[in-house]
Amino acid sequence: MKFDIKFKTIDYSQSLVEYVYSRFDKVERYAVKPITAHVTFSEERHNCCAEVYIHGLKGEFRSHFSSDSFHVSLDMCVKRIERQMEREKDKLKSHHSYENSSSGFLDEQLVEQYRTNRSA
Repeated sequence: MKFDIKFKTIDYSQSLVEYVYSRFDKVERYAVKPITAHVTFSEERHNCCAEVYIHGLKGEFRSHFSSDSFHVSLDMCVKRIERQMEREKDKLKSHHSYENSSSGFLDEQLVEQYRTNRSA
């Protein structure tokens, strides 16, 4: 995963950069592999804001959170991104053809049973 970390209205912090790398280890385990992650830290009226934008293979994921600490803001953004990616993964996982699903198989068996009973 490639990272693009920006700091607006605050000074560069190596500890925040390392924290970003450590937090995004969890996000990489999802099947929808992210390609690039844009993380922006800013300060607005005594609130520490973190904004995360991930451009993945199957779509974009965005999150924005502000709190008293940059670490808490980033944690909440990562949680939101994880939920979005989990939903996308569930959509891809459950998007099978009807014929290959269990309900399609049962319907096919019922139709076949009806045909054999009718002909007999």
